[in-house]
Amino acid sequence: MTEQQLLESSEPGSGRARVESALAARLRAVAPLLVAGPLPGVDADPAVDAAGLLDVLVSSVVVDPANERIWLLLTAVGAAFPTRDEVDAVRRLCELSDPVGAAVAVLDAGSAAGGDLDAVIEVVTGAVLVDVDLTAKYEVHTGIQQVVRSLLPLWVDQRGVVPVVWTGATGGLRRLSETEAERVLFWATRQSAPATRDPVVGKGSRPGHRPVLVVPWRSVVVMVEVPPVGVLDRVAAVGQYSGNRLVGVLYDVIPAVSTDMVPANETSKFVRYLAAVKFAARMAGISVTAAAELSGFVRALSSQGIVGPVVGAVALPTGGSGEVGRPPVGRPVVLVVGSHEPRKNHLAVLHSAEVLWREGVDFSLWFIGGSGWGEEFPDRVAVLQGLGRSVRVERAVSDRVLAGAYASAWFTVFPSLHEGFGLPVAESLSFGVPVITTGYGSTAEIGGPGGCVLVDPRDGRALTDAMRRLLGEPEVLAGLRAQIAGRPVRGWQDYADELWEFLVGPELAVVGEGGG
Repeated sequence: MTEQQLLESSEPGSGRARVESALAARLRAVAPLLVAGPLPGVDADPAVDAAGLLDVLVSSVVVDPANERIWLLLTAVGAAFPTRDEVDAVRRLCELSDPVGAAVAVLDAGSAAGGDLDAVIEVVTGAVLVDVDLTAKYEVHTGIQQVVRSLLPLWVDQRGVVPVVWTGATGGLRRLSETEAERVLFWATRQSAPATRDPVVGKGSRPGHRPVLVVPWRSVVVMVEVPPVGVLDRVAAVGQYSGNRLVGVLYDVIPAVSTDMVPANETSKFVRYLAAVKFAARMAGISVTAAAELSGFVRALSSQGIVGPVVGAVALPTGGSGEVGRPPVGRPVVLVVGSHEPRKNHLAVLHSAEVLWREGVDFSLWFIGGSGWGEEFPDRVAVLQGLGRSVRVERAVSDRVLAGAYASAWFTVFPSLHEGFGLPVAESLSFGVPVITTGYGSTAEIGGPGGCVLVDPRDGRALTDAMRRLLGEPEVLAGLRAQIAGRPVRGWQDYADELWEFLVGPELAVVGEGGG
């Protein structure tokens, strides 16, 4: 009887039989990687088959209790990636117990792992798995999702990476469902869908089918976005103990550095993320600024005896139209793109606008953002609208509407107090639209080659003066547009290639040589 026949022979109505056959199948999937010698034949009774396999696998791991071997065995038993503490506990018991005691410890750890015990596993070796959980499961389309949805189609098509998400129990990774794949790979061409989670849970998980976990072995796992907080302990173990290479894209360290600008719970979540990042092999900051902030954290890890990841900067596309755009006609429109939260400094924009309106300057102000928090901004907007000021606020607009907004804008304003990159600045430049933005950090990096007016965002008069000048001096705007045309044109393909070269390629070479 084959492994597949054993799975199919279990009674669909018997939960115990399904769990037993799934356990036997998972153990057989990892057995060739853990046992050098011959394996017992498949028994018709899944319970007997699983018991026999477990004895063989545990005996082999007791002889060689390497962390990666324990990690893989625990994954197979519990249908979930173990945490560092779980690997440590089982390794110690393997070193102190006989095979029977070790087998009990492994089963206990597996039963407590919280995985879907009805699942089977697909082991992938020498592969690149990319975690796209948030982008795949939700209709959110803010900065990080824009990066993922621009990068992944290129990597899937050209590099053969495997996009994955976390299971409903957050125990392990799985392949994307069709709906999730559309969200990640075909966002630009798909029809809009309701902003809800996809009820489908991936390949092999349709009604009557078993969930399929994707288990990396001697592979590279890429955190292209911040993983869900509930899986970070498991992610840390992937980096430290699994024999895989954990790498990631670092967007910013704002919740740790500028704690006064974010909700308190965001800082707590981010600290847990950093606890996983310290076991990564490499991290690529999306700007020199972001990389420098993370490098400071990595240097501090020496006090824990931890080397930490290699950190480098691979900047996102920074804009450049290649030609001088035509200035819009009609009443001036000032566009502000970004989430509505205190860090984005939108209250300062509203103040500068009101100063100019009181001076008699005629223009409209248009805010577009995907999310936000805090009450001061909407309250102030309501006051200004009540005074008859031309203030427009929209959330979660389509790409078509956003492109139309850029086309109508005389210039954009992005005076953020702290950014890891500043995607709206690069986006504005790509449309040939000048920007008033922050004169330090990552936005200064973007603005340096031209097309931007750099200001101190904490200096209200400087922001007001810059807006007044661009609204009243057409020749200045024309000069900025000409500068944009002369900027180097660097697109998503450039970013995808450079990110692969720094972040993934070197670690693929390591796992290919048997390192971990």
